[in-house]
Order: sequence, then structure tokens, then C-alpha cells
Amino acid sequence: MFSRLAAVAAIAVLTLAGCTVQQEQPNLAGQDIRMTFIHTSDIHSRLFPYNFVPNTFDRADGLQIAPFGGIARIATLAKRIRAGSNRTLWLDSGDCFQGAPVFNLFKGEAEMRSLSLAGMDGAVLGNHEFDLGAKNLFQQIDNWASYPLLAANYAWDDPPPGAIGADGRSLRDVVSPFMIYNVKGLRIAVIGMGNVSTITSIYEGGNSLGFRPIADEEALEQWVRILRPVVDLVVVVSHLGLEEDEDLTAAQVDDPNQEFKRSTLAGVDLILGGHLHIVTDPPKLIPNDDEGHNTILVHSGAFAKFVGRLDMTVRVGTNNAVPALRSRITSFTFDNIPIDSKLCDGKPCLPEDPEVANLMWPYSVKINQEIDLNGVFAYINPSTTPDEPPDIEARIGRTDASGGDSQLGNLVARSMQLQEAVQAEFAITNSLGIRADFNQGPLTVEQMFNVFPFENSITVMYLSGNEVKETLDFIARRSSGRGCRTQAQVSGIAFDMVCGGACGPNGERGACAKNIAIGDKCRRQRQPDGSVVNKPDGPINFEFCAPLVPSALYRVAVNDYIAAGGSGFDVLKRNTSKQDTGVSLRDGLRVFLNGRNRCSEQTTDGSTKVTQLYGAISCLDNTIEAHDGRIRPVFE
Repeated sequence: MFSRLAAVAAIAVLTLAGCTVQQEQPNLAGQDIRMTFIHTSDIHSRLFPYNFVPNTFDRADGLQIAPFGGIARIATLAKRIRAGSNRTLWLDSGDCFQGAPVFNLFKGEAEMRSLSLAGMDGAVLGNHEFDLGAKNLFQQIDNWASYPLLAANYAWDDPPPGAIGADGRSLRDVVSPFMIYNVKGLRIAVIGMGNVSTITSIYEGGNSLGFRPIADEEALEQWVRILRPVVDLVVVVSHLGLEEDEDLTAAQVDDPNQEFKRSTLAGVDLILGGHLHIVTDPPKLIPNDDEGHNTILVHSGAFAKFVGRLDMTVRVGTNNAVPALRSRITSFTFDNIPIDSKLCDGKPCLPEDPEVANLMWPYSVKINQEIDLNGVFAYINPSTTPDEPPDIEARIGRTDASGGDSQLGNLVARSMQLQEAVQAEFAITNSLGIRADFNQGPLTVEQMFNVFPFENSITVMYLSGNEVKETLDFIARRSSGRGCRTQAQVSGIAFDMVCGGACGPNGERGACAKNIAIGDKCRRQRQPDGSVVNKPDGPINFEFCAPLVPSALYRVAVNDYIAAGGSGFDVLKRNTSKQDTGVSLRDGLRVFLNGRNRCSEQTTDGSTKVTQLYGAISCLDNTIEAHDGRIRPVFE
């Protein structure tokens, strides 16, 4: 529970804010007031326009012409919205860090500077803001952020010395639980709810981030109780999400942020959510009390592809301490606006804001000096006409329709397993560390950063058979809660991922791994004529692969993130045999692909050869490390 001191401090902040107002504020009681929220989330360092092939849901939401995103274009849109609206707030739902080379080189400086200049009003901390540690995050906020960073569900401890700035200050001095905005007389409290489920070791005392999590419901209820009587609107800017599975679509999400129960939401008018990378269009309405109040729930997508615009009418109440008399939202409209390269009368519909573009120019120059982002080292699914637009179906995908192993996941795991000086018996990596598909066409260095935005490296460790079984059981449990879509990718091992079956010692139902086999193509079946056919949906055949031996010791390749316990891989975290090779997954896969199938003259249209365009590179198609049933989802 919050202390009495916290409540007194909050009231003091409100009082102080009232004392610093220099002009008379209008009395809006009884009036219908227009208010516009600008919403972004999960920008993931997409500060420069970038290329990718939009999926079905992106195209349905209006995303059309590449390149997409870019903070200078977002700034133009934000200024346009503000110019046409009397009252506006731009709020962000976290994860502006990590996802493009600008973060790898500048560690968040460019993100904080550009969002500040573009006019952002406030943001919640996302989990990826902590990727380079608490000290780096503190420095970037302290040096460059002109907007408040929020997190009400973090209890700040005395941080370790390495996380403290030169003047003794730390994150707790630059992050607030909430912020109150007076928007031309309309008082709006914004409460930040940060993600904790994906931050490694966050629950341990004395962790390197300098804080412990507070239960989400407890944190929100306490702050709403304090703030609701003195403001017209309570807004939660959230990076909680429902799950970590970013493959969810709006159609698959029944109730985003449903962890907020009705009693918790009482008094909350709006949730601006993130972390899932989804779009809720239209927004969802959640009843939150017996007085007819609703909570509006909005997710506006990710990777700077869209900016959400929420226009609402607020009937200003006469007493915000009394539910029946408090201010309420009476109507709203939502538009999720694509950030792409469409033309209007021959000119960009969304030109770059000159001021923000000038700020970003030196960063762009430095990136291109350091990294050849346009360098091509492979070609995906060559067609007879390489100059045609890419076919979204002709890709090497990071997911499979079965929910089991994917082609790209198999390829990544194989490159880890066979990396020079690794040569493991099998490999395991987390599915969500692979962030994009290999689309048809030339595979560039920039696309490799899209697939692997994180600086994860290959780690070797020795696991007993019992530890392997425990790890695979965890994968099954984790996947079971995500529609039985596997949360890991493997090579050199195969198993049945039971999402609902007899898994307990006495037949109790649950999720677990069964029929674990070491080897490749373990589902091959011998035909009556003596030939052998691989059947991804068939049973494990121990004629071709060896059963897992509980007492045996296995050399395993994993990534350093899950080796440290990330995403809940506690079995790997406890193991003390791990050795980090320092080879990034991105570089390991690139080297592996360079040695694959070389392009031939069959990949031409008669006049233009892939090899003439790009040199002696590899051509990869749907036969390389295809889905072969390494992980088969099972419901018993």
C-alpha cells in the first residue's frame, strides 16, 4: 500500500501546480469541451523512414507506399492535428528505444532529442528503455528529454552505484508516477503503468535497475483514488499489454489490458496502451462503474507505422469527487493515421518537418559512415522477374500457421548451432527475439537489423537431460497461454509441445513437452517401398533420432538474453556453465547465409541477373530449413 506521505506529496504537487498558474483559468463546469489525444507507441527507434512489406492488417488500416515511419513525418502530422484542435495532448505508450541502428549507435539520445523537439507531452517507460541499463536510461532522460517520463508501478530503491549519475541523482529523480496537465482549463491526470513482465530479474531485491514492481491494480487504484477528485479526466498511458506475443491481431484480442478489473478501472476514463504492437480500431469500451461511466481503450500500433488520433467531447462536471457529478466523455471518434509515402497532388502527403529533419541529419550521416545499411548479401525467393514488387507470400516467415517451428526460426537456430567454435548438439532461441520476416527480394543489412534489433549474442552452455526437459516444459507452459503458438525456435531437437494434456505425475492436466528427441528430421516415416518421407505433423520416430537421456549432458547453443533468465527461462539462468561467444545472432546468421545456395542463372528474367545486380550472393527459398515439425503443438 502507498504511504500517507505519498498521498500528501501528490496533493502538494497539485497545490503547487495551481499556485504557479499565472493566468485566470476558465470555469468549464457544465460545458461540452472538445479534446484531442495524439497517441504513439512502440516506436522502436524507427526515426528514419524504412522499407518493409506491410501485412494484411497494415494494409487494411491504410498503410500503402514505402518507405514508412520517420519522426520528422510524425512531427508534421502532430503539428497539423494541433493546428486544427483547440486542446491536444500527445502521449506515448513506451518502447521508443531499440529496433534500428540509430539506437545501437547512439543509445537513445536521438530518440529523446527528436521526440522532445517534435512536441511529445508525456510517455510511460517501456521495457526496452532499460535495454542498456538504468544508468544509460537516466542519462538520456536527464540530458535530452523535455517531456515527463512516467511509471506509477515502480517502487524505487536506493540504486546501485553504477546506476547513479555524477551528481548522485538516479532514475527516481527523473521518473514520476503521474503528471497533471491543465489544457486550457480542462484538468487531465496521466498515470504511467510500466511493463515488468519482460524485464530480466526485476523481481529480485537489489537488482541493477534500482526498482521493484508494485502490483498493477494496487498502484492504479491508489493513484486514481488520490487524483480522481481533483481532475476532469484520468488517463492511463500503459505499456502493460496482454501478452508478449506480438503476432496477435486486433481480431484475436478480446479485451486488451483486461488485467485491470472493473473495480480497478473505476474512475479511469481512457487507457492508451502499448507493448502488443496491435491496433484496436475501433477502440474498445469497458464499463467501469454503476454510474454509466466507461473506459475507452486504444492501441495504435507500432514501429512508427501509425499515429492514433482520438477526438472526444467531455461534459465537464460540477464535482469530480462524486461519480454521478464528475466529468465524463460523452462521445469520441478515432482515426489511426498511416505514416507512409503517399503523394498528394504530386507531393508527399506527409512531408518531413524541417526542424526535426535537420536535427536527425547528423545521425543519418554517422549511421551511413558506420554501417552499409543498403549492402545486399542474399536474395530471398528469386522469381523470374527480380524487378517486380515483392510478393508477401513469397517470404521466409518467422511464424508458421501450425503454431510450431517456423522456417526463419529454424534458420536462426541452425546458424546458432553450427556457428564456428560453437558446434552444439542443439540450439534454442526465443521466438520474440526474431522481429521480422525475410521478405522476397534482396536481403540487406538494414533488414537484418529489422529481424534482429537487439544485440543478442550466441551463448554456449551444458545442460543435463533433466534441465532440457524442464526448459522445454517451460516453453510448453508459456506457449499454452499464447494460443499454443511456440515461444521458442530450435534446431537439432524435436518434441511434442502439449498445451493441454496429462502432464502431472498423477495424470493432472497441464502443459509440458513429450517425446523429446535429439537429432534432425525426427518425424521421418519409412514408406512401404522403403523410401523415407518427412511428415511435420507425424509422430516422433526414434529410428532416426535419439531419445533425450535425463542423466546425459548436452552442449547447447542459446542466446545471452534467455541464458540470463530473460522471458522467464529460469532454468538457463541457474546454470553456471554458460559461456558467451560474443558473436551476435545477426552476424552469426549473416555468415551462415553467406555459405548457403549461390544464385544461378535460373534466377533471371532473361536480361537482368541477380548476380549481375548484387554479385555472388546466396539465393534462399522455401526449401532451406523449412518447417519440419521440430515443435509440434498437441492437444491431448
